[in-house]
Amino acid sequence: MDIKIAVCDDEVEICALLEMMLIDIFRDKGMSCEAESFYTGESLCKEFERRKYDLIFLDIEMDGKSGIDVGRFLRDELGNETVQIVYISAKTEYAMELFEFHPMNFLVKPIERSKIEKLVNKYLIITEQNNKFFGYKKKTDYFKVPLSDILYFESHNRKIHIQMKDREDDFYGSMDDVYKMVKGHCYLFIHKSIIVNYRQIKKIFYEKVVMIDDTVLPISQSRRSAIRKMCMKIRKEEK
Repeated sequence: MDIKIAVCDDEVEICALLEMMLIDIFRDKGMSCEAESFYTGESLCKEFERRKYDLIFLDIEMDGKSGIDVGRFLRDELGNETVQIVYISAKTEYAMELFEFHPMNFLVKPIERSKIEKLVNKYLIITEQNNKFFGYKKKTDYFKVPLSDILYFESHNRKIHIQMKDREDDFYGSMDDVYKMVKGHCYLFIHKSIIVNYRQIKKIFYEKVVMIDDTVLPISQSRRSAIRKMCMKIRKEEK
């Protein structure tokens, strides 16, 4: 199945270059992609309402709807947390402002094939998470949940609450056991009773995180320094 990619930039040459690079890179991997260009944020938003894309390369500085406006439309208005966004800019000062839209990465112009190839490799690694599951038992029944669908785990005594994108559930278990199962997939043990999915964080502060459903969860004082280092490590690995 083709990976559907949208390239949105008001520079026609950038769109053409990215399309060519992406098609070549996926072909070299024995894979295929379907790349489509848009020259305004408005046209991409309109098309996205009727057609879904897996990956978007999105310029920040555009007349009309900027890349930031498009990110807000996709995440907040459409509620789409699945599409991976790579922001493009000639400037670097936007990095922190873009965090709430969970971009896969931030690409600084000029466009280089080596950087695009690295981003494609990262995309393939990230989306593989969608095929990984967290399993838990309730009495004699066994349940499997895609790791990418989980926002956080929160324990109350021995009962663990699992909050997902579209539902919630509870099961009995140990938070240490839960963390052993998810720690290699960008999950953070921010409190003795809370484990969060880094990719489902909307905003992160030194003492708390805000999840995509606007739930505010505390980072325990004893873990704040370690969590900050882990977040920096994840961001560095994603560059």
